[in-house]
Amino acid sequence: MALWFIAEIDANSVDTENLVFSAIPQTYESLRLMGVGNTDYAVGQSMGGRFSLQFNEQTSDGKHAFMRSAADYNSILSNNEGTYTENYAECGSMSGSAPESGYYPATYIIDIYNYKGVAATGSVQYFSRSTTATASNSYSHNAYYAGTYGNGTTPITSLQLKSAFGNWMRFSKFSLYGRD
Repeated sequence: MALWFIAEIDANSVDTENLVFSAIPQTYESLRLMGVGNTDYAVGQSMGGRFSLQFNEQTSDGKHAFMRSAADYNSILSNNEGTYTENYAECGSMSGSAPESGYYPATYIIDIYNYKGVAATGSVQYFSRSTTATASNSYSHNAYYAGTYGNGTTPITSLQLKSAFGNWMRFSKFSLYGRD
């Protein structure tokens, strides 16, 4: 598998709720999104902060679905068996700004398939991994997400990364790659 760099976005100059990749080329078989980030919201638990995708910046079409399987610092499983007809696709968790007075970003790797809008290959599908480790381990987690977006034959040309609570903290950074 080869990766080709497409673009990078960050929240280094100012905290922001949404980071957006636009003009995504339709020349690859799939996409990979990698990054680190955290929210400025004071989250009270290890997986309390949420990171979501919005394909083509659609915020009200109800075509997203996702599920989660995760474990927190106590090895307590947190499973979401399925959420359907949503306006976003949850794909990661984060510790928030409160843990142990430190900046403990989560790391993310997200693979996105069928983004070109070809009817024969079906809707967009994604698989995501989210991990955080903190100094005392109280906010640590490891989570896996899977989801879909019912785009039909509409190609995905933009990808919005949304911090569900608060804003992305400065130093949050994501890179988008094309895959063969």
